Amino acid sequence: MTEYLDKKNNLLSIYFFIGLTLILSTFLEIYFSNFFKFYVSLPITLMVLIYWNMALPRNIGLFWALLAGFSLDVFQEIYLGSHVFLFLLISYITQRYFHRLRALFTIQQSIFVAIIVLIYQIILLIFFSKINHEIIFELIGVTILSAFIWPIIYGLLRTLRIRFTYNN
Repeated sequence: MTEYLDKKNNLLSIYFFIGLTLILSTFLEIYFSNFFKFYVSLPITLMVLIYWNMALPRNIGLFWALLAGFSLDVFQEIYLGSHVFLFLLISYITQRYFHRLRALFTIQQSIFVAIIVLIYQIILLIFFSKINHEIIFELIGVTILSAFIWPIIYGLLRTLRIRFTYNN
């Protein structure tokens, strides 16, 4: 009976921790997008969502992608459902191939994340019809920056996940 309660408490702490990191990353992304007035913002929430889909695909589910997408749509004041659709699609792809993605080296994962970020940003820009020469340079910069930031996000979330969810 105590094993069941321990599993239940551990599962609740995992869900709480996933939600907390996604909410924090959403607020960071909104803050940085409001602070730096660029057309293309650094998708911190997307990278955190990719991490959780790779690390715990059974625990994250698609609910968190819906929640994070709706919150970004509302706070960034864009069409409701644009982030949701992209987050659901990327979550599905990441969960579908999480075994392969986990086996990649960090550099290979960074390249994967950069490609996903590039596709994500291009779809958002096409959806809002804001493509010009200046935005292309921002798009390339954000893609390269996300590739460099991925190992930091991955390492930080992995360390926190191991420390706070499995060492109760």
